Amino acid sequence: MKEQKLTTENYKGTRDFYPEDMRLRNYLFSVMKDVARSYGYEEYDGPMVESLDLYRAKTGEEIVGKQIYNFIDKGDREVAIRPEMTPTVARMVAKKLRDLPRPIRWFSIPNLWRYEQPGHGRLREHWQLNVDMFGVTSQRAELEILSLACDILFAFGAPKNSFKVTISHRSLLDEFLLDGLKVSPNQAHEVSKILDKKNKITEDEYTALVSKTIPNDPTAVSKINLFLAATTDTLGQIPGIKEETRNTIQTLFEDLKTIGLDDIVYFDPSVVRGFDYYTGFIFEIFDTSPKNKRSLYGGGRYDNLIGLFSNEELSGIGFGLGDVTLQNFLTAHNLLPNFANDSTVYIPLLDESSFAENHNFAKALRKEKIAAEVSLVSQKMGKQLSYAEKKGYRWILLRGEDEIKAGTVTLKDMATRNQWTSSFSEALQKIKEELSK
Repeated sequence: MKEQKLTTENYKGTRDFYPEDMRLRNYLFSVMKDVARSYGYEEYDGPMVESLDLYRAKTGEEIVGKQIYNFIDKGDREVAIRPEMTPTVARMVAKKLRDLPRPIRWFSIPNLWRYEQPGHGRLREHWQLNVDMFGVTSQRAELEILSLACDILFAFGAPKNSFKVTISHRSLLDEFLLDGLKVSPNQAHEVSKILDKKNKITEDEYTALVSKTIPNDPTAVSKINLFLAATTDTLGQIPGIKEETRNTIQTLFEDLKTIGLDDIVYFDPSVVRGFDYYTGFIFEIFDTSPKNKRSLYGGGRYDNLIGLFSNEELSGIGFGLGDVTLQNFLTAHNLLPNFANDSTVYIPLLDESSFAENHNFAKALRKEKIAAEVSLVSQKMGKQLSYAEKKGYRWILLRGEDEIKAGTVTLKDMATRNQWTSSFSEALQKIKEELSK
């Protein structure tokens, strides 16, 4: 009986990262890390598996009930593969709360898993930049987080008109629903979930869901729509909204103007983040390209999350940016660079007697932080140059019979097709000069 071969397909909703894919991933990660560090944030990480109770406590019901990867381990414990990072960072901060200098500025790029239907910008496994600040209750924390979130896209070369930030406050919706519409807390919670997915369902589905949730008020849909269309100037006309909340929003937008973000950040009460732990400002960043008109990432303030682990209160604020949506954004706006191996030198083996010297040349290059690959097999020049081209190498260091006799090397620039014959030290200097441009 013929043995059945295993499939070469990866698990649905995941990706294989070949070397060319890793070059892109490493580039995305390095830019994000550089921006976060430039603001004084430090990198951390946590376990991929956590207690399921950690997510039951504060993560949204849809994720825990439908999307989380959970199982019983060999110790009969309920555990889950992390679907998000915020509960983990809250647990870690609470564990060493008395030892950490405040404000606490941390970031990470964890691997996250959610069991959902894969689609454009959405997979079951992805990596996500998480940036969090703890210990600042003033709105200056919002200013810094929003500035950092925008600077990440600017660092990739994004122009100002390529994205927009929409912002609201969690209290707005709560005050409107509980004090304005006079619905119960359970109804308010259900309506917030409906609004969170409003852009993903039809208008008829949205109307039907609201009417089912608030059956005793036939005008509920029109009142909610009026709330969703409110501006900072018309908030006073919305029933239930407190003056303190209006002033808080107004102050933030005045401060955004002072740091030059007022032409990027817009007030939008329809912003509803799905996680249950948000307590203050919440925001979403949207791509403005018609090719990718969708939410890229978002975040907000969560003042009660540390309280799950400690009696001490500590304010938190942060956001998460997934690598899939970031890559789609950069692709839509033609912002991805060419990932050729510009900084790597390939040294063909044209004569068996020169292998040891080629090896020493490569060691000298590596000491100068220049990657070098040495051919281990003596082959014809054309075959080795073809190999170098396929791998995207820019620099070829050639040592044929003539070079060996003269004690020189020939440096070939695959980008321009120019070449120079000189000493090895001169060739090394040429490469360094070109890489510094």
